[in-house]
Parts: sequence; C-alpha cells; structure tokens
Amino acid sequence: MPGNGPIPARIMIVGEAWGAEEERSGQPFMGASGQELNRMLHEAGIMRSECYVTNLVNARPPNNDITAWIPLKKKDITPRHVSLRDKQVLPIVLEGFNSLRAEIATVQPNVILALGGTALWALTGRWGILRWRGSLLSADLYVGGTPAGSPNGGMSFPKVIPSIHPAAILREWSLRSAAVNDLRRVKSHCDSREYTPPTWSFLIRPSFEQVLGVLHDLLRRLAVEAVWIDFDIETASGHITCAGISWSRTEALCIPFTCSTNKEGYWSLEEEAAILWLLRAVLTHPQARVRGQNLLYDSQYTYRHWHFIPAVAQDTMISHHSIFSGMRKSLDFQASLYVEHYVQWKPEKGTWKEGG
Repeated sequence: MPGNGPIPARIMIVGEAWGAEEERSGQPFMGASGQELNRMLHEAGIMRSECYVTNLVNARPPNNDITAWIPLKKKDITPRHVSLRDKQVLPIVLEGFNSLRAEIATVQPNVILALGGTALWALTGRWGILRWRGSLLSADLYVGGTPAGSPNGGMSFPKVIPSIHPAAILREWSLRSAAVNDLRRVKSHCDSREYTPPTWSFLIRPSFEQVLGVLHDLLRRLAVEAVWIDFDIETASGHITCAGISWSRTEALCIPFTCSTNKEGYWSLEEEAAILWLLRAVLTHPQARVRGQNLLYDSQYTYRHWHFIPAVAQDTMISHHSIFSGMRKSLDFQASLYVEHYVQWKPEKGTWKEGG
C-alpha cells in the first residue's frame, strides 16, 4: 500500500502529493507540513498512529506544483491529458485516483480528512477548499468505473470532512485555528460511518395560512415564556425580498415578499399587511430574544420599510468578533465553526437564476 497506518482504520487522511521529504522517505506527510499535521492532530485529540495517511498521488509533481499534473488553464492541456471528473489530468493523477479508491476499500475508514483543494476534488468532485472546509460531506467514488465500497460490495461510503492543507497553514498561520476545529469534527465522527442528519422542518414557499399559523403559535409561546428567535432578511435593489425566522434547531420559516414571476409580489396587499402586523408583534414582543447576523443592517431595512426594530438580544457577528477578532466574521465561516451538521450552502456568485 502506498500510504501508511493501520488497516482497517477509523480515520483516513488524504493529501495532495509528495514533497521533497516524502519523496526521500517514500512516506506521506513526513516534512514540515507533516510535523505541523501531527501537532494539530494532537490538539484535536487524535493520534496519528490511529490514522491511515496517504495522498491522491503518492509521487512528487515537478517543482512541487500540482498544476503540472492538473492544469488550470486550457492552454496547458495536451493530447496526453485524460478526463477525470470535470478536469483534464495527466495519467498519473488518474492512476493515483484509482489507487486511492482501492485504498479506501481496503482501509474502510468511517471518516476521511481531505487536506487541501485537490483531495477535496478527488473525493467529492467539489472545488474550493476555503469555501468547503469544515463541511460534513460524503465520498463520491463512482468516477471511472466500479465504486470503492465495502468489501462485500455494499455502498457504504465514508464521510468526508475537508480542511486546509498544513503547507498552506505554514504560509498563513491565521488559518490554523479553523483547521484544528475541523480536526475536532473529524474526531467526533470517527466512531461510525453512518450519518443521520436531523429531520429538518423548513417552510420555504408557505401558504398564507401556514405563515399565520406559525406566527400565532409563536405569539402564544411568547405569552408564557421567553423565546429565542433567529431572524434574517434578504434584500435586493433597496427592498426586502424575504424574511426568515427560526425558533428551534430544526424548524424555520422563510416568508417571501417579492416574486420573480409576479411583479405585484408574492402576497396580495391585504395578506402582506396581515403578515407584517403579526411579524412585528412577534419580533418586538417583550419576551422575544431576537438573534441574527449583522442585525444593524437588517434593522435599517425593517425600520425603513416596516417601521419597527426587532428586540435584538444577540448579534452573532459582534459576539464572534469580540471573542476572535482576528478571524473572519462572515456567517458561513461562523457556521463552519459552530454548527454541528454544517455543510457549505452559499451558491457561487452569479448562480441565481430568475424563477429559481
């Protein structure tokens, strides 16, 4: 086997390719990045000796540059390149991918730590490690023939949690704390290959009766107890397009106001007035504990268009930035740290389509 570690292993670590020290020793993650990986694993409560460690390609690319094998520009593609997923790669990468699938079938990990964008792409087909790191994904091993499943031919694919490659952390130390958090998530998922997410109850395109039912239920609860209500709005061209509220970890309601197929809006004038009256009653109730991200922005819009300001009890952006001032403050980054069942959700810029 080109990697090293116990077989079977609950945790498998997959990197990109060898560096100079790995090439000399014939073992993965043996240089400076390997030493840093060992330290981060220790901080997360994981022993490297319990992990099986390998790479997509257990060889060293020219000048340590993976783009010599996986070109990012069309002008660098030659007749020698072959197709793998959505990219053109040199045969050594396809061979490495097939070897990796065989390793996974042999090692039978419960969870795979994908270190760096190339490992993320090989295991899941997704691209962009800073965008996807911390997400709880599933390996996609169908590419190029028979999938690597369990030894008896079953389709139990391991979980995949992508994180930042230690070599990138050595270049940008501020990324380290988030990466260690990802490793802690790996540890929390290493005991079982099975993953059962919560049963979400999200109302996305509700009826008028459903919206009124939710808001009346919340008002009845607020009459007897304090209730934390998460609140967020989306805006476009200076107008509120929709508002979302959540009152538990699994329940949420999205109230649309604009509609791409009806210039008059999602509701009739009378319906929208009734919804806003109840929404104001909920969000300004003395027992309401409204929480949100950057609510200074949202409150400007609610005051301008709806003539009220929610009873804000916590702004997650301010709370996070007060404690970790050197970290990013965006909602998706915070979610990657704090949300137990996190999967990156934000679409690429420019992917919204009218009618979608």
